[in-house]
This record gives sequence, structure tokens and C-alpha cells, in this order.
Amino acid sequence: MTAPQRFAIIDIARTVAIIAMAIFHFTYDLELFGFAPRGTMASLEWRLFAQGIAGSFLFLSGFSLVLATCNGAISPRKYLQRLAMIGAGALAVTIGTYVAMGGAFVRFGILHHMFAASILGLVFLRTAFWINAILALLLLTYPHFGTWPVFGEPHWLWLGQTSTPLPPMVDYVPLIPWFGAFLLGMCAAQIVTKLGLWGRLANAIDPNTRAARMMSWPGQHTLSIYLIHQPVLFGCVFLARWLLG
Repeated sequence: MTAPQRFAIIDIARTVAIIAMAIFHFTYDLELFGFAPRGTMASLEWRLFAQGIAGSFLFLSGFSLVLATCNGAISPRKYLQRLAMIGAGALAVTIGTYVAMGGAFVRFGILHHMFAASILGLVFLRTAFWINAILALLLLTYPHFGTWPVFGEPHWLWLGQTSTPLPPMVDYVPLIPWFGAFLLGMCAAQIVTKLGLWGRLANAIDPNTRAARMMSWPGQHTLSIYLIHQPVLFGCVFLARWLLG
């Protein structure tokens, strides 16, 4: 069974993820300007929250890459347009955080990872779902077993295997282990294809209801919201601190 172009349930899942990210960044800003106790974002709960957000975005991105091919071969024009938008967004994040944060700027964050994963994922589109699942689990668990010494230098930072101390970064999502979350998303979509469940997934939430349209809209514009929300939140908290002295 072929898949429709959009799924309300997937768009709403993206909406939930972007709301969670806004909550995380808002709390980060509150701590930065003294409205929240120091060390709040370093707590286990908030670190797990951040990991859950990153994992959900990458899972949905991998799922969407397979979804884009369900009606046949991937559209080169749409694929390259999306890739260019993600790449431009990643560059904007790097430049913006360098200006705002100096040495703690984002060198390889969530958008950088999505850009790289969108290219690497093409290699695994025709791989059996169970192979992708095994590779995903290996990637997700590998950091618990050590690093590759040959990739220990700082210029391998994007891979996630550096053995030298990392510079401070406000966002860091290396390929190991996070490409595993992307592959799990691909695996899930491949299972949906294999079982012929696209129709059932499309009907899980009626996209024509007002509530579904409202909840889907942010999920259909996650890149724009991602790029805009933190400067807006940062500016609001900064203004509040300035007004309160």
C-alpha cells in the first residue's frame, strides 16, 4: 500500500517534540539569567529530557525519509530542497551561537546531524529492516564499550569518538550514538511498509478536524520554529532580567 504525503499523527508527534524543545530552551534561558537555580540543566532529569527530545526528532526524521520513498523513488528535487534547508539552518545555528555564545558555539548539533543522517540514510533505504535495527542498537550502545583511538582527535568531534576533552558546546549530537535513533526511525517505517499499515496509520487521527489541523501546523514547520523560537525566548528572558534589574 502506498503512503499519502502527510500523516496527521506524524505531524503532531513533531509538534510535541518542538514544544518539548521550547520548554527545554526556555528553562535553559531562565537558568542563564538567574531565574532558575544554577545547575538546573545539568540535573539527570533535564539531561534525559534533552536526550529524549533529540532522539524523537531523529527517529521522526528517519521515519520520514522512508515515508518519502513509499510511492516510488525519492524525488531528487524535494530531497535536495529539504537537504539545502537543513544545511542552511545548521549553518545559521553555528553562526548565531558563535556570535551569542563565543567558544561554546554549536559545532555539530541536531540540525548538523539531520543533514548528515539524511545523506547517510540513503545507503540504508534498501537494507532489510532487521539489519537496520541491529545497526541502530549497536550504535546506541557502542559508547558504553569505549572509543576508537584512531578517531580520538578533536577534528573527529562530529563522529562522537573523541578521547580528548571536548570544548563547551550548547548543543552536541554526534553520529555515534545518535545515528542509531535515525536508523530506528527508518526501521519502524520499513516495518509499516512490510505489514501494509500505511492506511491504518494515516487514519489513526483524522487530519480534517480543527484540533488535528491546529496540532499539525507546528509539526509541518518545525525547521522554521526551531530557528526562531530560541532567539525569541532568549530575548524575552533577557528583557525580563533587564526590566527587573
